[in-house]
Amino acid sequence: MRPGHTRTMRGAAIQGHAALAAWNRLQATPAALASLQVWRELPTHQPASLYKLEFSNGGPGSVYAKRCDAASCRVERSCYEELVPRLALSSPTFFGAVDECDGTCWLFLEDVGRREFSVRHPEHRALATRWLARLHRGAAKLDAGRQLPEGGPPRYLRHLQEGRERIQRNLGNPGMTAADVELLAAVVRTLDRAQSRWDAIARACAVLPDTVVHGDFRPKNVRIREEATGSVLYALDWELAGWGSPVVDLGPARGAVATPLLDPEVYAYAVRGHGPALDRRAIERLSRLGYLLRRLAAIDWDSLSLHFEDPLWLLMPISSIRTVHRQLVSSLTHAEEWIE
Repeated sequence: MRPGHTRTMRGAAIQGHAALAAWNRLQATPAALASLQVWRELPTHQPASLYKLEFSNGGPGSVYAKRCDAASCRVERSCYEELVPRLALSSPTFFGAVDECDGTCWLFLEDVGRREFSVRHPEHRALATRWLARLHRGAAKLDAGRQLPEGGPPRYLRHLQEGRERIQRNLGNPGMTAADVELLAAVVRTLDRAQSRWDAIARACAVLPDTVVHGDFRPKNVRIREEATGSVLYALDWELAGWGSPVVDLGPARGAVATPLLDPEVYAYAVRGHGPALDRRAIERLSRLGYLLRRLAAIDWDSLSLHFEDPLWLLMPISSIRTVHRQLVSSLTHAEEWIE
């Protein structure tokens, strides 16, 4: 929940806002807002529009109002209402959800602060490691988790296939340079190479038993708050949660894989008894595999912008694909050294 350019509304300007109207549908009495911050506002609310409600004295303080499509709402709501409480995981207070007639849905969540998780902070990494281990070990026993969408290798195979198809469909885009086309052709070859090894990738992922996967566990979706008991980790944005091998939660989301998301030795110890005994090296390998899967999703998402014919609109997705492709090649080469 990071703002790009926020704007703050006050006074009469906020009285008719849809976020306040939805909030008041949850309440017995209308609330008094001090201000409303628009953090992200999208015409179709995809992936989500985001607002911050600052209540006057006597209210719940700061609350995030998230408007998203019905499918995403169902997943997040299930996690906040059914899964997280049963696992005793730290989580923002969930105030409820409100359906709109256009098929979108509002989710209202406690503001747990702005301090993001840092992979370079030893205490943060320890908190993240223990939190993920508790999620993965505990949720494997919950029937409610099995109702979530596919979250393991089949999801990422779809990302591979859909991203490749979209890239191939746009290779004739007149806004692309010859270098752009050459890059995208190389990406297609790498995706072909990854699919040719998919059975081995899936078998390697299956070393960890299926469970609930957060799906988007990365610094921008994690907060650290200082409380009376010490530092507490809160994971946000569960719309990509699913059921499957948890390797994707172990892998770094962006940047160099040399900066691990968690402590592999601590994770191996914390999930002991859940699946086969794994050592530090095994968890490190699986985290690299999770990184590979994340790269496939990133290429798919970047490919969504390849239909623009204005070269200026292509600069960002092409640049991102170039970086992600290098990371994918590196992680795939590493995986091929040990997967069978």
